[in-house]
Amino acid sequence: KVHISGVWRPIDPGDPFWFYQIEALRNTLMVPEETFVNQVVAKLDNPVHLAAWYLVFPMPEIHTQDLQPFLLRAGRLNHQVRNLLGDISLDVSPLPALEEYGRTALLMTMVMLIFALPVIAVVLYFLAMISGMLVQRERNEIAVLRSRGASSGQVLLLYAVEMLLVGACALILALPASRTLAQIMGNSRAFLSFAPSVPLPIVLSPQSLLAGMATMCVALSATLAPAFSAAGYTIVTHKQDVARSLRRPFWQRYFLDILLLIPALYGYYLLRGRGTIAVLGRDLTPGSDPFGNPLLFLVPTLFLLGTALVFIRLLPWFMAILARLGRWLPGPGWTLALTHLSRSAIGYMGPVLLIVLTISLAVFSASMAKTLDTHIMHRIYYGTGADLFMIETGASPDIVEGDRPPIAAGSREDDALSRMRWLFLPVSEHLSVPGVLAATRVGSYAAVALVGGERVEGRFLGVDRVDWPQVGFFRGDFAPLPLGGLMNILAMRSQGLLVSSSFLEERGLMIGDTLRLEIFAFSDSRPILFTVSQAVDYFPTAYPEEGPIFVGNLDYFFQEMGAQYPYDVLLRTDGRDASQIIRGVEELGLRVLSSRDAHEMVRQARARPEQRGSFGLLSIGFIAAAGLTVMGFLLHGLVRFRERLVELGVLRSIGLSKGQMTFFLAGEIFLLIAAGTAGGTGVGLWASRLFLPFFQLGGGPYPGTPPFLVHIAWGDITRIYAIMGGMFLAAILTTLWPLSRMRIFEAIKLGEAI
Repeated sequence: KVHISGVWRPIDPGDPFWFYQIEALRNTLMVPEETFVNQVVAKLDNPVHLAAWYLVFPMPEIHTQDLQPFLLRAGRLNHQVRNLLGDISLDVSPLPALEEYGRTALLMTMVMLIFALPVIAVVLYFLAMISGMLVQRERNEIAVLRSRGASSGQVLLLYAVEMLLVGACALILALPASRTLAQIMGNSRAFLSFAPSVPLPIVLSPQSLLAGMATMCVALSATLAPAFSAAGYTIVTHKQDVARSLRRPFWQRYFLDILLLIPALYGYYLLRGRGTIAVLGRDLTPGSDPFGNPLLFLVPTLFLLGTALVFIRLLPWFMAILARLGRWLPGPGWTLALTHLSRSAIGYMGPVLLIVLTISLAVFSASMAKTLDTHIMHRIYYGTGADLFMIETGASPDIVEGDRPPIAAGSREDDALSRMRWLFLPVSEHLSVPGVLAATRVGSYAAVALVGGERVEGRFLGVDRVDWPQVGFFRGDFAPLPLGGLMNILAMRSQGLLVSSSFLEERGLMIGDTLRLEIFAFSDSRPILFTVSQAVDYFPTAYPEEGPIFVGNLDYFFQEMGAQYPYDVLLRTDGRDASQIIRGVEELGLRVLSSRDAHEMVRQARARPEQRGSFGLLSIGFIAAAGLTVMGFLLHGLVRFRERLVELGVLRSIGLSKGQMTFFLAGEIFLLIAAGTAGGTGVGLWASRLFLPFFQLGGGPYPGTPPFLVHIAWGDITRIYAIMGGMFLAAILTTLWPLSRMRIFEAIKLGEAI
């Protein structure tokens, strides 16, 4: 006997707590554990038929660094329980999801690291250049120390302690700054485009601290490289190296630029031939999602770095050619600037390389972001056809109200429906719904083309030629003519038909030929004569992979069929929530069975964590690289000004005015900036043209439709030029400011440069 203590019902049947379906518990009597053990078990010979444990873990507290230890403990627990109870099974488990999360996190870490390689290269080169300028100013003191008995190790230790203290301070400041940068990256929508979103849960893990310490060590190595080279100089070798550098940069001596291009060009060869990158016969870039293919980003990264270094190698030759041409220019300014740049290649390689790397990275990143974002939007709009795609019901007067539910547009019913006819509200009624800007009808029906006794299955699209251009999505590469021209062709003759160009070529048909289509509208079918009016390659909502596409006038189709049949409704909206529009449509007396909101689908696609993180990293990386480039250019200009103070003083003393001197220095700066900007733009555009065609996103029923097009982000590139131009203008003014205050008697002295 039992006493009923209460009656329960689920607050939310869809809550994940109910690992059993609610229906399975309707005939279940629940008792306390004590009652079960003391009374139920004691009276039954075989009391336990099934025992289940359901454990709820605090999943939000599990982070990437906790994942592997958790999985190991869970696996060990599962093994131990199986040893104790052989017939136990794990039915509901978070382990598969956590394992997938771990694989995704590892993959994204690799992708983000590869994305960051160009920025890391810029940062390291900036540190090495600044350290080199610092060491250059102190080479005389280093040489004196070495000549008076100090060893190279002691000199290096001196610099190591100094850089270690600076690095420790930088690491302390970087920890809170990293949280802010991570939040900014989470708000990324595209390259240099940010929008507020749900704040990310930022966690400074021990791995983050280790990564920061490793970065500090790498940066320390980059800053110590110039000191290591200078530590070997004595006072004699230092004096020999003052006038002209003894050696070219190490990457030119060892052809590092050529070595970087070899794997990049080989990767491009593999991509062009196979579409994938394979090493030792193993495909390392499976799938069609570029964010899941780390090597797909590594190849253009190597190409950018290698090509930028090759450009710097060739730049002195180009400057020498300009110097020869500059002899014919009036005034001494251009001649002096070009001559100095052609003879002092080592002096300006550092800042120009920074400009080339930064601009090329920005051009490639902006073009990649625009290309991927545009393709996502086009792929979604090709499937929906417009902003909002709706399947509505149509009323049939052949059916007594309540005998049969409404028939959905585009649905497939049995033969009994063949005698039915439907009535519809005019599509213009949708314009009364708030948020609807335009509306059109599209009927999509199976069709069979009868050509030479052969039946070819395809898809017939009936469109409203007047309304479609105001609503439907279309792209210029879908057909030889623009959309307006295609609709005008359909207007010229009601039986006109747009046909897939591949179908015309295969069947030997030409424009003007008659084509018979048997079109199936639910259970009705009828052969209809059309006239081939124009060829098309693609048309939204129809995929060539499913058969040839036939596009004609919807009213002509209804006329030939003798009645209207259900069709789909496409709407152009103002971007408001689709549920509000659907609610307004249903208030008209229509029932919307299903819909596809292109705006929401695009937002969801853009909100993918891998896309937001990648574009956020590229944006933050460009801003950091741009700032370091301008800072490096400014510091380099100030240091070079001090080194050339005597030279400039001599030029002033032999008769050059301050205006001519200003023109001379400004001409040098302008040529360096122009060369770096032109080289960076060329390298970025070249890399975009070569590698972006392989970045096609998967998705949709057929990933190859619509075709993947490369878009150069000229708008973003112009914005990049504006940002860099403003920064460089400030750098130029800062560099030229000491010239206006220079005094000849202070610049010229007996001995050597200050």
